[in-house]
Amino acid sequence: MRFDRGTIVLDGLPRSEPAIPDAIWDERSGLWRAPAFRHDRLVATLRERGHTLDSALESNLRMETGPWQRPELRPYQEEAIQSWNAFGRKGVVVLPTGAGKTRVAIAAAASVRASCLVLCPTRALMAQWQRELGRWYGGPIGMIGDGENDLQKVTIITFESAWRHLDRVGDRFELVVVDEAHHFQGGSRSEALEMLPASMRLGLSATPPDPGTPGAERLADLLGPTVCELGVCDLVGTYLADYDRVYLGVKLTDEEREEYETEYANFSVMRRAWLRANPDADWATFMRAMARIPDGRKAIDGYQRAVKIASLPQAKRALTTRLLSRHADTKTLVFTALADHAYDISLDNLIPVITAEIGRAERAEILSKFGQGKVRAVVSARVLNEGIDVPDASVAIVVAGALGKREYIQRIGRVLRPRPGKRAIIYELATTGTLDDERARARRRRFAA
Repeated sequence: MRFDRGTIVLDGLPRSEPAIPDAIWDERSGLWRAPAFRHDRLVATLRERGHTLDSALESNLRMETGPWQRPELRPYQEEAIQSWNAFGRKGVVVLPTGAGKTRVAIAAAASVRASCLVLCPTRALMAQWQRELGRWYGGPIGMIGDGENDLQKVTIITFESAWRHLDRVGDRFELVVVDEAHHFQGGSRSEALEMLPASMRLGLSATPPDPGTPGAERLADLLGPTVCELGVCDLVGTYLADYDRVYLGVKLTDEEREEYETEYANFSVMRRAWLRANPDADWATFMRAMARIPDGRKAIDGYQRAVKIASLPQAKRALTTRLLSRHADTKTLVFTALADHAYDISLDNLIPVITAEIGRAERAEILSKFGQGKVRAVVSARVLNEGIDVPDASVAIVVAGALGKREYIQRIGRVLRPRPGKRAIIYELATTGTLDDERARARRRRFAA
């Protein structure tokens, strides 16, 4: 048994061998071949059949690492580790933003002391993981991605680099930790996890796919089942700060209303007609159908312009300024749906902005000043939604956002890191009588569910 380009091949087994689950006969190489992530099942099957395994792969996987210290855990974090162990050290831990998922993963790695690969979505998160691992692990920490290509027994890799490199180095790690694991519920990116024979797998997420969906089934196949799941409501008041949610509605001006209705009209008519003919079709199916016809593409353009109008009308800009003034002495995070709107609010209020266009060094400087209190407010589109460690803030102003529960949970989690006496405030702004208000109501319903 050996690792070959993200797969496992079985030398010495003839084609006449009875069918092997998860494996196929590769005509080109004249060998049985299986996806690397089926390693454990493959080993069990072959041993049941009485085969003796001579595997260079096994010795590769079982490399010892340097010295670890195990961080102290909160009770629910300890329970997450115990549950992961009970499920054969495979599975996904679901905890809200700010509840210490990274610490759970580091404690798991320190407990098993195995070669470890951490997958994370962005360069910024890669640097964050390097800092945290460095506090508890005494050996060298490798980095692959963002111009780095240093392979060590403990290595951090970005999702994109994983997809490009794991066909060569996937056999070096016995434990794989996947941060923001919900990204692997589908698409070509999930192929990266198929190239890892690691026997121990730990996924981390605040926003997993809904149970019973194809995404949830795919994630369970790649990483294991959800072994621990706690939400914001489970931890608020003890391990997360108490909070108040304040809904603030605003109205469009007459001019904005006229422009909004004009842009949205064709899309609305076509949407109603489609639903009458296809009552069970979902949003994605409808949008794909619209994109295939010229009138549909024009209607989508109008819809997008209408969404933009409702996301940041004059009244929202003015209200955001008033709220920032009210909380001038409190660390505040402002979230918009679009990068253009983040820049608008930045200019209105002379506060720093973080978008995808802002470089890593500048972003780090902004967050450092925010943490030190030299900057009291920061506005962002979606860069701060996921994973990035944001210094403690007490106020969130959600100017606009997407429909999903995932983004909403990630955003409000940014202000729920606890400290003595803290009570966070989450303002949600919505433009009444528009798609923006419908989205805000849907987010609140999903969050409460």
